[in-house]
Amino acid sequence: MTDETHNFPLDDPPPVEHRLSKFTVAILGGIAVVLALIGIDVVAVSGAQAPPPRPIVHQVKLAGAAVMPSTVYLTISPGIKPGVDGKLHDAFSVTNFDVRAGRPIRLVINNTDEAPHSITAPGAGVNVVIKPGVHTYTLLVHRTGRFVWFCSYPCDPYSMSHAGYMRGYITSV
Repeated sequence: MTDETHNFPLDDPPPVEHRLSKFTVAILGGIAVVLALIGIDVVAVSGAQAPPPRPIVHQVKLAGAAVMPSTVYLTISPGIKPGVDGKLHDAFSVTNFDVRAGRPIRLVINNTDEAPHSITAPGAGVNVVIKPGVHTYTLLVHRTGRFVWFCSYPCDPYSMSHAGYMRGYITSV
């Protein structure tokens, strides 16, 4: 075969420009910009939100008396606390309160549930209705004793029947 009888060029083909790689770089750059904007938005939004209530108890010491809290911070959460049945149940983060008879204490409650709850102790004359969200309430017991309290709003039957979930004790001295 001679050079004159073939019908294709014997020279090297001309170099192909890598337009695909420039396009790929542009797409990846665009994705990086979008992800950076999303990251900035997440940081800005989470920084603008108020921190949750701190679980700190401020205590006041009366002369010759036991230390009693003046403010109690607590949370109500649905499906948060495991039960002996192996399931998660609604619960208050604090279920036992020590108070001095005739002296109010503040309850700062973050009800993360969508439904209202309560701290109801008929024997102590207490019925605090807790709305969803963060609110401040006053707990005042006029007489001494140990009183059972419960949530009077139907929610989780297990929690409503077990101390440490949606029921507990108020001890007034």
